[in-house]
Amino acid sequence: MKKNLSGVFLSRKHLIRIMKIYSLLICITISKLFSFNTYSQNISISLEEVTLQMAIEEIEQKSEFRFFYNNNLVDISRKVSLTATNERVKKVLYGLFDDTNINFKIYKNQIVLFPRNVKTSDLALKNLLDYIEEKSLEKAKKSTISDITKPQQNFVSGNVKSNEGYPLPGVNVVIKGTNKGTLTDFDGNYKLEANQGDPLVFSYVGFETLEVIVNKNTIDVTLKEDVSNLEEVVVTGYAVQRKSRLTGSAINVKLEAVNATPRAAIQESIQGNVPGVLVTSDSGQPGSTPNVRIRGVGSFTASFPLYVIDGIQTRDASIITSLNPGDIKTISVLKDAAATSIYGTRGANGVIVIQTKSGEQGKMIISYSAQAGLSSPTVADRFRPLNTSELQELLVEGVQNAGIRDNDNEALAYITDRGFNSDVNTDWFDLLTQDGFYQQHDLSLRGGNENTKYYISGGYFNQEGVIVGSQFERMNSRIKLDQKINNKIQISANISYNKNIFDERRDGGSFANPVRSIYRIRPDISPYNEDGTYNFRFNSTHNPVAQAETETRRNITHRILAGADLSYEILDGLSFESSINMNQGFRDDYIRLPAGFGDGRPTGRGNQDSDFLFTWLFRNMLRYNMSWRNHNMSAFGGYELQKTRNKFTDIQVENIPDGFVDLNAGSLPTEASTNRRQSGLNSIFLNAEYSYNEKYLISGSLRRDGSSTFKDDNQFGVFWSVGIGWNIANEEFMSSLSFINDFKLRASYGENGNDPIAGNENSNSVDDNPYAVFDLFSINDYDGSPGLFFSDLGNPNLKWEVNKPLNIGIDYSFFNNRIQGSFDWYKRETTDLIRARPISSTNGDVDIVQNIGAMENTGIEFDITTRNIVSSNNGFSWTTSFNYTTNKNKVTKLSDGGEPIIDGTRITAVGEDFETFYLVRYAGVDPENGEALWFINDESDATTNNYGDADQVIIGNATPDFYAGLRNTFSYKGISLDFQLYSAWGGLVYDTWNRFTLSDGSRRLSSTGNVTRGTYERRWQQPGDVTDVPAFVYGNRQTGQSSKSSSRFIYDGSFIRLRDVTLAYKLPLKSIESIGLSSARIYIKGNNLYTYIKDDRLERDPESGSDGRLNQEIPISRALFLGLDLTF
Repeated sequence: MKKNLSGVFLSRKHLIRIMKIYSLLICITISKLFSFNTYSQNISISLEEVTLQMAIEEIEQKSEFRFFYNNNLVDISRKVSLTATNERVKKVLYGLFDDTNINFKIYKNQIVLFPRNVKTSDLALKNLLDYIEEKSLEKAKKSTISDITKPQQNFVSGNVKSNEGYPLPGVNVVIKGTNKGTLTDFDGNYKLEANQGDPLVFSYVGFETLEVIVNKNTIDVTLKEDVSNLEEVVVTGYAVQRKSRLTGSAINVKLEAVNATPRAAIQESIQGNVPGVLVTSDSGQPGSTPNVRIRGVGSFTASFPLYVIDGIQTRDASIITSLNPGDIKTISVLKDAAATSIYGTRGANGVIVIQTKSGEQGKMIISYSAQAGLSSPTVADRFRPLNTSELQELLVEGVQNAGIRDNDNEALAYITDRGFNSDVNTDWFDLLTQDGFYQQHDLSLRGGNENTKYYISGGYFNQEGVIVGSQFERMNSRIKLDQKINNKIQISANISYNKNIFDERRDGGSFANPVRSIYRIRPDISPYNEDGTYNFRFNSTHNPVAQAETETRRNITHRILAGADLSYEILDGLSFESSINMNQGFRDDYIRLPAGFGDGRPTGRGNQDSDFLFTWLFRNMLRYNMSWRNHNMSAFGGYELQKTRNKFTDIQVENIPDGFVDLNAGSLPTEASTNRRQSGLNSIFLNAEYSYNEKYLISGSLRRDGSSTFKDDNQFGVFWSVGIGWNIANEEFMSSLSFINDFKLRASYGENGNDPIAGNENSNSVDDNPYAVFDLFSINDYDGSPGLFFSDLGNPNLKWEVNKPLNIGIDYSFFNNRIQGSFDWYKRETTDLIRARPISSTNGDVDIVQNIGAMENTGIEFDITTRNIVSSNNGFSWTTSFNYTTNKNKVTKLSDGGEPIIDGTRITAVGEDFETFYLVRYAGVDPENGEALWFINDESDATTNNYGDADQVIIGNATPDFYAGLRNTFSYKGISLDFQLYSAWGGLVYDTWNRFTLSDGSRRLSSTGNVTRGTYERRWQQPGDVTDVPAFVYGNRQTGQSSKSSSRFIYDGSFIRLRDVTLAYKLPLKSIESIGLSSARIYIKGNNLYTYIKDDRLERDPESGSDGRLNQEIPISRALFLGLDLTF
C-alpha cells in the first residue's frame, strides 16, 4: 500500500432558479452582445418620498414604457425621492434604483426589474425573446383579458413544475391549433379558457414540449428538461466557461456515471465515460486508489494528473476516496495546453477539476439515498485452483514421466510416502474469499434566501472485500455556506471532514498474500490440525487462514478540506477575488502480528506508521469581463502561494504478548524514525479570452512558477499556451444547412511543466535542500548511537520536465442537437524527463537522478452522443453515448548515446514504448518429448532447450491499441434501463507469478506446489501433442527452466466488460406528494457482471495491472445491489 497523503451542462437547479427569477417577462432584456433597437424617450418627473411602486406608475403614465417585475424578488415598497427634467428614461432609472438591490434592462418599450446579483446567458435570453415575439405575446394577453369578461366561461387552471419539483414561470400554454393561450406566472400558475377535450400544449425553452387533453378543470403538469438544448459549461478551477467558447480540449463527466456505481474511488466512475482517460486498478481491495492517465504516459516517474477539489490542488490520488459522490456537482477533465497550462508545473499530465454542490435559494430540500448489496470475485470456474484429485493425477503422471516409478499405483505410493494426503481436499478459494456486503447512506440539506445559501451533507460507506479480512469504511461530512454581504461583496466558505478505515490484506508479491495462497498451496493440506488448532507443519511461517483470522492490518486516515473565498465587484465587469484553501491529513497505519507464525514470529510484532500532511494555497486575482456589440472579452490574473509540510513516524516493536494491542506492551523496539519534508511553490498567472460574434475565438495563458524542489537558476519556469477556434456553424454561408447546430474547429499549443519529485516523501534528511532530489544524508543508528550517513547523491543541475502538447479538434452538433460530440488529434512531446541513472558505486551511490530523455504520445479521441428516440409525453426514449481513444507512446531520446535502460523484464529504449517488455522469446514445446523451447535470438527461428542459451528480446508493450466505452439509456413512463460496456483492446500483460503456478513439476511436493488449471488442461502428455505447456515431470529434467521469465507468461490483454447495468423506476409525483416527497426513485444495479477475455490462456483479470504486470492482486469484484433515492 502506498503511504502518501500528500460542466457538465448547466445545473438543472441553477438554470431553473435563473428562469424563475427572470421569468418570461424578465427574459425580455437588452444584451450587450446584440445591437437591440431601444426607445430613447425623454421624460420629466418630480418625486418626493414616494414608494418605488408609485414612481414606476408615474413613469408608465408619462411614457410608453411598461415595467415587469416580481414582487417576491424586488422590493418596490421602499421610498425614494427624485427630480429630472427632460432626461432620458435610462438615466432616470439609474437615479431611481441607485442604492437599491434592483437592476434593470430595457428592450424596446419594456423595462425588466430583477435583483442585482442575478446573472444569466444573454444569448439564451435573446433566443427566448425571439421565441416569445413569434407567439404574439401582447395579442395573447389582450385576448385573455378580453375573454375573462365573458359570462359562463369554462376555464382550466393549474401549475407547471420541472421534473425536480420547481415552479416554472413563463411557460407558454396554448390550445393546439389556435392562438388562444397564456403564460404561467412567477409561481408556475396558469389559467386559460378551454373546453373538455381541447389539447393543451405546454412549451418552454430548455424543456421538452408536453401535450395534455383537457378532462378536468385543474391540470398540473411536470415538464422534462431537454438536456440537449442546454448550453454546456466547463469548470476549469479558475473560471466557469461556456464550452462553445473553449479553444482547448476539455470534457465533462456526466453525473449519471458517477452515481451509477457503488465504488469508493470516484476515478473508477470516469472509466469508459471520458475519451483520452485510461483508468486501471492495481488491486480490487476496497478503498484502493485507481491509476489515472490522461493521454498516455508523460513521464518516466510521474504520469498522474492534478486534482482540483473546490480550489484545493493535489496530485495525491488517494484524496479522492475521501469524497462522497453525492456531494459532487461537476467533474471536468482538462487535457490540452489551452486547458491546463494555467496550472503551470502541475498541469503537464492533465487536470481533473471537481466542484462540490452549493446551497440554493428557496425552501430547504432534503435528499436521502441508500444502497446495499453483495460483491463476489470475478473468477470463472474454469480458472479455479486444482482440487486434490486433479493434483494427484498430475503428480502421478509427473513421477512416471521422471522415470521414478512405472505405474499409477507405485507413483501414488511414492508421493503418499512423501506427504501427499489424498483424503484431504481443501478449497483454499472458498476459505479465503467471501461475498462482501456493501452499504452506502447519504443525507443532504440545501436551501437559503437571496443573501444566504447553505449546503450540509453527511455520508457513510462500508464495503467488505471479496478476500476475507479486507474492508473499507468511510464517514464524511460537509458544510458549505454562501453569503452575500451587499451588492458588491460575496463570501463563501466550506469545510469537510472525512475518516477512512482501511482493513487490508497483503497484496502483490508478498508471501502472505492470500491470492497467492489460493493458487499455490496444495489442496491436500488442511489449515487446521485435528484438534482445531492452526496447522503450521506444512509451512513454518505462513498459514493464510491463521493470518486472515488473527492479524490486524488497519489504516486510518483523517482528512480535513477547507476553504474560504471572497469576491468584490470593483466596477461593472471588474472584480477582485481572494481565496485560501487547506488540506490537512493524518494517516495511522497499524499492523499487529501475533507470535509464533507468519511475519510475527517468533515473539509477536507491532508496527505503527504515521504520516501528517498540511498543505495550504493562497490566491489573489482580478477578473474582468466585457461585452460590446459582437465582441466578448474576459481575462483574469493573479498570484498563488502554496506550501506543503509532511512528517513521518515509523515505530516497530517486537516481543508483544498475544492479546495486547498497544506497542508499549513490547520490550524490544527494533526500529524508530521520524522524517520531515517540506516544499513550496509560488506563481503568477494571466489568462485572456476573446470572441467575436460567437464565431472567432482566441485564448492565451501565461504562468511563471518557482519551486523549492530545484536549485538556483532552475527554480523558476515560464509556461504558456495559445488556442484558436472558429464556429463555422455561425457563418452566414452555413445558414442554408439548417441541420447543423454547431460545428467548431479549434487548435491549441503550449508548454507546461512537471515536477515529478516535488511529492517525494522518502525523506530522512538533515540537509533540506530539495535539489538533492531524495536526500544527501540520513540519520541512522551506529553502534547504539545516532550517526550521519551519506544517503543519496544530489544533482543541482536538475530542472523541470517540459510538456509541449499540440491539439486539433472539432466540436459538432447536428439535427437539433440529436447528434453531438467531438473529435481530437493530439501530439504530446515531453523533454528533460527525470529518472535515476545507474552510475559507478565509486561515486558513493549506485545511481543519480538526472534529466535523461524525451518521449512523445500521439493519438485520437472521439466521442458521440445520439438521442435516437425522443418522446415529448414521457414515452419511450433512447440515448446512446460512445467514446473511443488511441494512444501511441514512444521514447525519443535517452542520454549517454541512447543506451537502453534494462530493468528486469522491462526495457526503456529509443523508438520503443515506455512500457515495453524485454524477455526471452518462448518457442513452445517440442512435440516429441514435451520439453520447453526458446528462440536463441530475434534474428532467426533457431531454438534451444537450454534457457541460458537464449537472448532477451523486445516482445511488445502494455499500451492498449485502443480503449472505448459505450453507454445506452432507455426510458419509458418513469422506468429506465442503463448499461455500459467498456473495452481495452490490444496491449500485452505479463503474469509475474505464472512462472511458479504454471509449474513444470520442479517444485515436487512443496507446500506451494499447486499449479494452475491451464497447466493441468493444456500440458504435453504424449509424443505428437502440440501445446504451449511442457510435460509435467516430477523434479523436472530441465531443472525448472520452463518456469523462468519468458514470453510464455505474456498474454493478450484485450477484454470487453459489461461494466454497469441499472434498472430504475421513478415514482409518479401524485403518488408520493401526499407524504411530503417531491421525488422518489428505486433501482437495482449490477457492476462487472460479465467480462470477455480474448486470450483464453489468461487466468486472471487483465485489468488488474496498471502497467501490464499482473502480480496476483486481489481481483476486481462483481456486485449486485439495490438503491433508493428520496427528495423531500
